[in-house]
Amino acid sequence: MASPLAGTNQENTKLDFTETFLVATSFGLLTGLVEGTALVIFQSLHWLGWTISLAPINSQILWISPIFDLLMFASVGLILTLTGRFFSPVSTLEFKSFAFSFLAFLDWLVLTGHIRHLGAFALAVGLAAALTRWVRRNKETTLRLARRIAPGAALVVLILLIGVRGGSWFAETVATRKLSPAPGLPNILIIVVDTLRADHVHNYGYSRETTPNMDRIAQQGIVFENAFSTSSWTLPSHASLFTGYYPHDHGAEYDVYDGRYPTLAQALQSRGYRTGAFSANLDNVSRASGFGFGFIHFEDFFTSVTDMAARTIYGRLFELFVLRPLGFEDIPGRKRAIDVTRSTLRWIGQDRGKPFFAFLNYFDVHEPFLPPQPYRSRFAKGSNPGGILNARVMREHPRMTPEQLQGEIDAYDGAITYVDDSIAKLFAGLEELGMAEGTLVIITSDHGESLGDHALFLHRNALYRELIHVPLVCWWPGHLPAGLRVAQPVSNAAIPATLMEILGSGSDQSTFPGPSLVQLWKSPGARPDWPDPLAELAQMQFPGVEFNPNYSGSMKSLISAQWQYIVHQKSGEKLYNWQTDPKELSDLTHTPQGESIVRDFAGRLQKQLGSPQKATVNAHVER
Repeated sequence: MASPLAGTNQENTKLDFTETFLVATSFGLLTGLVEGTALVIFQSLHWLGWTISLAPINSQILWISPIFDLLMFASVGLILTLTGRFFSPVSTLEFKSFAFSFLAFLDWLVLTGHIRHLGAFALAVGLAAALTRWVRRNKETTLRLARRIAPGAALVVLILLIGVRGGSWFAETVATRKLSPAPGLPNILIIVVDTLRADHVHNYGYSRETTPNMDRIAQQGIVFENAFSTSSWTLPSHASLFTGYYPHDHGAEYDVYDGRYPTLAQALQSRGYRTGAFSANLDNVSRASGFGFGFIHFEDFFTSVTDMAARTIYGRLFELFVLRPLGFEDIPGRKRAIDVTRSTLRWIGQDRGKPFFAFLNYFDVHEPFLPPQPYRSRFAKGSNPGGILNARVMREHPRMTPEQLQGEIDAYDGAITYVDDSIAKLFAGLEELGMAEGTLVIITSDHGESLGDHALFLHRNALYRELIHVPLVCWWPGHLPAGLRVAQPVSNAAIPATLMEILGSGSDQSTFPGPSLVQLWKSPGARPDWPDPLAELAQMQFPGVEFNPNYSGSMKSLISAQWQYIVHQKSGEKLYNWQTDPKELSDLTHTPQGESIVRDFAGRLQKQLGSPQKATVNAHVER
């Protein structure tokens, strides 16, 4: 096969460093502008492939991609210039044009995620060779175009940078100034420790002291011993936390939340609250996931240089083909709990004249379990446990020795303690700002985690207790009962309705489905009329997880004070007495007692699913 640069010789136009930088700048900025624009358009149209869509972006990519590509192309140009001193053909216009155009075409071909990398590589070589032949015939025109494109593209990038960043700041400033006065209202802080199962929290009976700071908070507040998330993965669960609705109502079971119901942030903003979200789950808790409604300020991705680079096309390729082979398997640019805490406190301190609503998502307890030291080894015998379970590299169900599995559990627990310490720093920061006393805090999780339970790992695979039983603590000293523990099974989707009742929001109290949890601490005791918490999980057929229960069908679950009922779309029903069998090892569906209980649960589930959620809940309350 002839070289794409056949015919190149030392008589061809050679570029000095300045000319090389000019050509590199033109190609780099143009490549990045096309990349950023295409990513924004294709994401909005849902045209991106699975691997690309896993790392969502927003409009900031419009200036991030050009700047990143400029730096990369300039670096390549520098390397070629230095190499050309020892190997003359490398210094020619044709060679450098081929290198830069190959990088540009490869970038554009892989950005949709629908073309295999090897095919994109081959096609990029062909396109670059064709362009190089044109350059060989039009050398002066090529350099003249570079001189025009470079400053023009740089100006466009500068306008985009100022427009996107400045526009965001301006919109936030205007929205904050428009807030109505809200005297006497408490600040509200909702903390979601992503992927935290309740039975690994010391205050919930875990033998290890994983959560000393959360335990102290719980002792000063209200603990809901049997709180359940509405699903076993992030997207539908957070949609429920924001709207109060179950997945079959809010619709975010597969895709982004579409805004069909008002969110808690919208309701609080209308009451005069500054609203801010600080998310470390950059893939599923972001504006791109539909969770920006009502938040004046939202810090999701692009908050660090590493994360900016990781969301560009070549940043993703670098992770895939360089970092992973070298053994790096963590999330590039992973936002640590301390970063979330610092960002939150910085935002809170910017304006103390208005009440704030801050929503935090800490992501360190999510796999891969790789918390920073010394937390990673806090509970382990070895020095570097964890990191084997990792859905990003398709290790959702690896074979592990008992020691390796224990290492995963040890690292998971260490991550919990790391987040717990970050929460302590958050509270200390509120104290320093003089705002702790007037702040209502809710701590919960979006779902749990399988750590070998029921022969499963991770989450988004079933609805067993370890996957949906989550902590739920309400703290507001002097206003809420201290040391109260509520045994009634509840859904943490009740948080919006609960906050509205605490605030006495009048007509806003009917915005969110109930019942409000306020009833349970005002009138403690068993409530047989209380609605059973519902959890739902859609069918998901991802490659490599055919063993997951929801691979073959969707699942739903109801939980009462004694029983958990799970029904699978195809494999049928299961019934567990979680009071006597908390690990849910004995299915009682086909026992004499179980058969009648299953029939009763099937009817109750059909009633919940067959009528609007609010009507169902109101019927329970009215009884």
